[in-house]
Amino acid sequence: MYQMVKAWRSVVALAAAGAAVLGAAADVRADEGFSFTAEKYSAVPFGMPKAEVWGMLGGGQTKPGDAAGWCEDDGKSSILCFTTSSDYAPYGDFSFNADGKLYSKRHEFLFTPKTPSMTLAKYNTVQLGMTEAQLWSIVSQDSCVPAGERYPNWPATTGREVNYYCTAAKGLFPPNASFYITDGKVTEKYQRALS
Repeated sequence: MYQMVKAWRSVVALAAAGAAVLGAAADVRADEGFSFTAEKYSAVPFGMPKAEVWGMLGGGQTKPGDAAGWCEDDGKSSILCFTTSSDYAPYGDFSFNADGKLYSKRHEFLFTPKTPSMTLAKYNTVQLGMTEAQLWSIVSQDSCVPAGERYPNWPATTGREVNYYCTAAKGLFPPNASFYITDGKVTEKYQRALS
C-alpha cells in the first residue's frame, strides 16, 4: 500500500509540474503577438474610433503587468500602452472626445532626440508668440521630439497643439526644454537644468 501511495504522489507531482509548464507556455503564447512600439504609436490616426484603436494596438492580447508590455482601457476616454513592465517604461497615452474619436496622443521615452544640443541660451532666445519656423531657426530639430499632439476641437483642426521635448544630452532625465505650439505659435515653454 505504501508503494502505491508513493507512486501516486509521484504521478500527482509530475502532473502538477506539467500543468505549470503548460500554463507558463500558454501565458507566453498570449503575449507573443503583442508589442507596443514607436511605430505603432505613430500609425494611430487622429479621428479613429476608440474600439478600432484598441484593436490596432492589440490591447485585448495583454493584461496589466505583462513583461512584454500592455495596454489599459480606462473604460471612459483613454487608452494607455506600455512597451514593457519596468520603471520608466516608454508609454503612449491616447485620449478620445465625447464622440469616442481620437483627438490627443502623447508619449514619454518612445522617441529620443537624434543629436541633443539644447542650451539655456537657445531656450532664452525663444519667445512666446514666435512661429514654429522661428523656433526651428533657433533650436535644432534634431535635439527635439514631438512629445504630444492634440486637436481639442476635433474634427476641426483649429487649435492644434504640439509639445516638443528638447534635450541637452542623452539619458533618462537629461537637462531639457519643452515648447508648446498652438496653431503654429509658441504659447508656453519650460526648461529644467539647462546651462
